[in-house]
Amino acid sequence: MPTSKLWLEHTERAAWDSVEALRERLVQAETRLQALASGVARLPQLLDLLDDAKHKYAPGAASHDEAVAQLIKRIERLQSELDAAHASSKPVSFVVQPARERLDSDDAEVAPRRRADVDDFDLADFAHTLQRRGETGEPTRDLNRLLTLAEHKLDDLTELEGAALREAALELAILAAKIFGASKAEA
Repeated sequence: MPTSKLWLEHTERAAWDSVEALRERLVQAETRLQALASGVARLPQLLDLLDDAKHKYAPGAASHDEAVAQLIKRIERLQSELDAAHASSKPVSFVVQPARERLDSDDAEVAPRRRADVDDFDLADFAHTLQRRGETGEPTRDLNRLLTLAEHKLDDLTELEGAALREAALELAILAAKIFGASKAEA
């Protein structure tokens, strides 16, 4: 057996390196054992769940190892399908737009806008003229006479055009206001 000082130092260093490696492996084994020991009480429940998963999702697996491997493959396949679906889909917006208040004019057809230089007669002018003429007219309270006048005006409307039609509509509106007032007086 060699007794050289270098050989002895080399052998001693190798022995200590081996001891250190064995100590590290021992610490790792103890750590794993403690991790497993904490779940030993739940081990039967874990094995039951693993058996259920094996029967449902990995029926061809012969052992728990194969079942876990098949489950992992299935999860990876499903995850890749999900990622592909997310990549190819457009984002969906679930923001609800506030509802617009319904107006009676929604049911009416939109009339084309008339040029102002052709006919600038609008509702404001009509209401102003109606008010002015209604104040200057005679206050008739005879409902039957007012109804007869309105009937004659309506018959004449089919023969009128342009300014004459507007004038007749104005007179008819005045008559309608007077009929409204007379009917309230009789009630």
